[in-house]
Amino acid sequence: MNFHWFDSHEFRSITGVEADVFPVKGDELLIAGNPWALHVRNTYSASWHDVWMLNEVLRGARKQFGGTIEGDYGTNRYAPLWEDASTPIGRGLSAAYQRVSCSISEVKYSLPASQIEKRNINNNEIIDFVNSNDPMRVLYNGLVPFAVAMFEFFFAEAFEILLEFDQEAQIKKTNYRQKVDFSVLVEVANSERTIENVIASNYTFQNLNQLNKAYKDWLGIDVRKVLYKKKKVGNSISFLENRISEIIQYRHGIVHGFEIDRSLNQEKYEAILTAIEMAIGEFIGFVEKKYDVIVERY
Repeated sequence: MNFHWFDSHEFRSITGVEADVFPVKGDELLIAGNPWALHVRNTYSASWHDVWMLNEVLRGARKQFGGTIEGDYGTNRYAPLWEDASTPIGRGLSAAYQRVSCSISEVKYSLPASQIEKRNINNNEIIDFVNSNDPMRVLYNGLVPFAVAMFEFFFAEAFEILLEFDQEAQIKKTNYRQKVDFSVLVEVANSERTIENVIASNYTFQNLNQLNKAYKDWLGIDVRKVLYKKKKVGNSISFLENRISEIIQYRHGIVHGFEIDRSLNQEKYEAILTAIEMAIGEFIGFVEKKYDVIVERY
């Protein structure tokens, strides 16, 4: 039998706790002293609350059934807890960042290299023409919407997280008026959606103007100003805000105009991912100072 515990309230859990109850046979009976054993686990990236619950499961099991703990920390020893300085905002943004960061790393690792064989040709026009026929460049174009989706996901998630815990936003919500369908009320009542998600649905986070309006209206945060910093991305230096706007517009051309850019090679696509990473990093740095929180980035 397998059991799983996960506490999503205030983003307390990262990995949760798993527990397996299984029969013991052979030499393992000498260790367990019982025909049944309990295996409780979480991972290295578990939160303080996850580790605390792991210990609570073990304590409860020993109190009710007896037995011996054999684990990484020795016989009958519980997992050590540390001083927890995390906050709901920090934990929530950490989870959103880690999800996007992992996806970016996976995409970079998985990107196929050019299929055009390099030759010793001195004519740049011929080289450009040959490279433009690389079928991988069509694939890179197809991945641009995925890159923008990562940006959109993070800033939509971050908006809902801050909307829930920002003190001024909490006051604004008490006086906020919005017409909603009855089906939306049912979803909120059934915990399928949150009030913050309903508010966020009024904005489009793949549009920098709409994104900025959402953050300014509810949180007093000018995201454009946060990103208005010169950064080196790839082989060029430009304002990060302008670079993100170009990427979003680039995605718009591909999706709605089927515009295929034959100059988009692997290096340029990786620069798009780097720009998105930088934008998220700048925003996280701003939030850490504004709310005095720590966002784990690993």
